[in-house]
Amino acid sequence: MSKLFRFQRPLAALGALLVSSFLLAGPAQAATGLQVTDVYSPLKIMRIDIAMPQATVDSLNNPDKKIRETYVPATFSMTDEKTQNTSGSLEMTIRRKGSTSNEKWTDPPSYKIKFKKGPTGTGFLGLRKMTLNGLIQDNSKIHEFGAYALFNAMGIPASKTGWARVYVNGVDGGLFLNVEQPDQVFMAKRFRDVTQHIYEGVARQDFNLNNDNGDNNSGAFLADYGWKVTPNKNDLLNLIYTTYGWGPKDKEWWTDLDKVTDRTELVKFLATEVFLGHWDGYSGPNINNYYIRSNTRGKFSFIPWGVDQTFGENRKSEKLGDTFQVPLLAELANYPWDLRMNYRGKLYTQCILNTYCKKEYLIQLKAVSAKATAIKLGTQMAAAAKLIDPVLKAQYSSTENKPLYALAKSEQTRSIGYIAKRQAQVAAVLKKPVVK
Repeated sequence: MSKLFRFQRPLAALGALLVSSFLLAGPAQAATGLQVTDVYSPLKIMRIDIAMPQATVDSLNNPDKKIRETYVPATFSMTDEKTQNTSGSLEMTIRRKGSTSNEKWTDPPSYKIKFKKGPTGTGFLGLRKMTLNGLIQDNSKIHEFGAYALFNAMGIPASKTGWARVYVNGVDGGLFLNVEQPDQVFMAKRFRDVTQHIYEGVARQDFNLNNDNGDNNSGAFLADYGWKVTPNKNDLLNLIYTTYGWGPKDKEWWTDLDKVTDRTELVKFLATEVFLGHWDGYSGPNINNYYIRSNTRGKFSFIPWGVDQTFGENRKSEKLGDTFQVPLLAELANYPWDLRMNYRGKLYTQCILNTYCKKEYLIQLKAVSAKATAIKLGTQMAAAAKLIDPVLKAQYSSTENKPLYALAKSEQTRSIGYIAKRQAQVAAVLKKPVVK
């Protein structure tokens, strides 16, 4: 990696900077004046203070990935510095998250947080979990904000986001994106029926035969929720069998797909991922970063995740303004670090090969292109870039890190410009006949 990706505050240094806030935190206090709309607001940057004892710092810095991904105790507070509304000090547990962000010691880490249920059983403002992304693989810092905004505008169950400036033991860690976790609280807000399972897809796995393997913590799909009540993957097995029962002109497969998925929502999900160029998502060649949720009838919905690798950022290239393109309509694609062509997610590839699904996919591709204009996505992303600019300036104020600030500004401009270019590509695809 280039020196442009170095960060001046490794977490290991924080062990020597413990402050008394952890010892003085006392019992959890009720939130004063804060609402969930403050937590996930596009209009302000909230301050988050995390206080860790030395044992927690040591755990989060442990070379053993299993240890640093184990939840350990800390305290949390969130403050709106303009209104001084605050959560007070809350007990929680914390761990490191991610792959790149979990292993690069010179970059700000990403975190997952679990709140104690508390006397009312609701955690923090009804939230049980929180994800704080260090934005390591997004040089623009606005990709996830823009991508989740578009998914939500398309009516796809997707996370809300909010900006945060995170201080760990009093040390300014810079800008983070607070991403709503797709857990049981999320599902209860998005769906009217009962959730059976929430599965997280393991990277480079797919709906292949025998991939209903393992228990809740192993196999190609990990069950984040529902295992206590339904300790099997029979719903997943049914989805896998349906995935395989297809043909290029097979109407029966198209009909069966509606029995195991919210079919229209699924195709919207695929079209939105591809429009965004999400090569690290399900429809990309890496088949990664997505959740699936089943209801008690075994019908699945797809939920996007990890959408930082979007808007055409080419992290392999250090040439400013260089865009990485993901084909809109192709079985094979590569990703920036691998020039070989790989098969994309099975449901995506089978969809574009099936006459009925392909027609719906093109309809939804046209819809997502139009929706980007309707919600003024580029304007929203430009406003976000302006909001976070002072924090980025401070974060990259040292002489060594000033190139990171210049890179962020360049990538913001390129990412916003990507939208119109992608819309032109969609228009070109739509001019071609659906059936050869």
